[in-house]
Amino acid sequence: MEQTTCKFCGFPVSTNFYFCPNCGKKLNEPPITTAKEIGVYLLSVFLPPLGLWPGIKYLLQKNEKAKRIGAIAIILTIISAVITIWISVVAINNINQGLNSQINQYQNLGY
Repeated sequence: MEQTTCKFCGFPVSTNFYFCPNCGKKLNEPPITTAKEIGVYLLSVFLPPLGLWPGIKYLLQKNEKAKRIGAIAIILTIISAVITIWISVVAINNINQGLNSQINQYQNLGY
């Protein structure tokens, strides 16, 4: 295990530390776990607008895996948003048609 010093406070740290135990500053990017990756994808699919935040965050990182996760999250967010809007428009049109047909039936009864 190699030793180095924290670039922020000079405290001796191991090269595999993600945070300095003295000052708490981030030294290295922690690895992306599969659970975290799945969480980002689920957020992108089920809550489309909120999926943009982690997507952009991961896309701006230097790690290629993180960039891939960010790109996939943004694509899933866009697809999910388009599907949500399409379903909403179809539902509103169906409700509108149902209401119009009921109004027409009511008017045809002579009221």
